[in-house]
Amino acid sequence: MLQHLIQLFLGLISGLFLGITGVAPTGLILIALDNLKIGDYKSNLGAILMLNLFPVTISSVYEFYKSDQINYSLAFILIFSIMIGSYFGSKMVIGKNSFFNVKNIKYLTGVLSLFVAIVFLTSAYYEKNT
Repeated sequence: MLQHLIQLFLGLISGLFLGITGVAPTGLILIALDNLKIGDYKSNLGAILMLNLFPVTISSVYEFYKSDQINYSLAFILIFSIMIGSYFGSKMVIGKNSFFNVKNIKYLTGVLSLFVAIVFLTSAYYEKNT
């Protein structure tokens, strides 16, 4: 029961974060689940990927739609290309000839997250208040 309440809380906080920033908080969810010892890493990764399968951002997208703030051609190009990249990425993680073990996945995620954080912090620092 406590595990389900923790998962519910993570989902609510993650949804709030997603709605505010537009950045999918899946990495934060994976970190929290891993540190709280809820499930094994690859099964949690599968759950996160399944989460992305559903239109979890539909209410946010509707608000942007009402404000006419959606670049549809960009969205469809990204959807298509991410689907292809996701397929090949999952093939590298799952299966008998798995290219990545959990340790390497975590290192790669950490480096990518650090890079994204540096880019956003630098961009925010130089942003002019309007």
